[in-house]
Amino acid sequence: MTEILEAMTAPTVDGTPSLPRRGGPNGLLPSTWIERSLKVSYVDAFGSGVQTSGTLLDLYLAGPVLGIGTTKTMISWDRLVLAELVND
Repeated sequence: MTEILEAMTAPTVDGTPSLPRRGGPNGLLPSTWIERSLKVSYVDAFGSGVQTSGTLLDLYLAGPVLGIGTTKTMISWDRLVLAELVND
């Protein structure tokens, strides 16, 4: 059992523990897209194709959050078809 635990220990560098992994979610879009204008195509809850544009506010594991007009809208990753930057 001791050998198994030793094999599972994280590697060290010069006797010091390695740096911890980043705790934030790993999104599918680059973080440099935040606060940029996006053009988005997705499938809504009724199965219809929708195209809209807005400002990318944040990324979550469930999907991106866009500022569309005065509302914040989350689009699920499994419904997202296309997200592209708008040339400002």
